[in-house]
Amino acid sequence: MASWDDLVAYVRVRYEIMRSTDTELWFNLPTTEERTQLVVVRSVTGADEGPWAQITSPVGKLGDLDLVTLLTKAGESVIGGVVAVDEVVLFKHSIPLHADELPMFDKPFQLVVKVADELEELLTGRDDH
Repeated sequence: MASWDDLVAYVRVRYEIMRSTDTELWFNLPTTEERTQLVVVRSVTGADEGPWAQITSPVGKLGDLDLVTLLTKAGESVIGGVVAVDEVVLFKHSIPLHADELPMFDKPFQLVVKVADELEELLTGRDDH
């Protein structure tokens, strides 16, 4: 089983980390054209008591979004889902940390960024996050 430190070491050589704490990594990643997307990876403990990585990326303010369109479009993704935290809608996905599967972090990480950015652009027309 991989540890949070294993994931941090894996990520550091692949992505530019904007900010880090003992349990979080913050990124501001380029997406399409001139757009960027904020994404946070957190260390969490799963129901199985094992280490997990939770990947979240903001879409917009809850009160500003068409929820029918948000839920419909988010439901088209093969991973993740939407949640609201402190009036901010986040696209979120969690993965277990397995030592031999750290390279499998990249695909869901990139998909969360892509989907959140597409939802933000579709629903707000802006690039705030």
